[in-house]
Amino acid sequence: MKNEPLSILERFPGKSPLLTLRMAEDPDFYVLCQDYEICVKALRYWTESKKPEARVRIDEYRTLLRELGEEITDELKSSDQPISD
Repeated sequence: MKNEPLSILERFPGKSPLLTLRMAEDPDFYVLCQDYEICVKALRYWTESKKPEARVRIDEYRTLLRELGEEITDELKSSDQPISD
């Protein structure tokens, strides 16, 4: 997959095939995983930053990363459940 969000695959190594399939089939899920990737990169940036606002930004991105991770986890849980007729 082009521009695959790798951080989410690292976060859920046992779910890699499911993540890859969901990202390929569900554009909204793919965007959610891209958002997670962007958040990881932003957190990394602010963690290394010496700017005065760095501490606040680190806290914000940690919270956002946790929330995105929870949303992705919920999506994966719903994917794991068999579809009933």
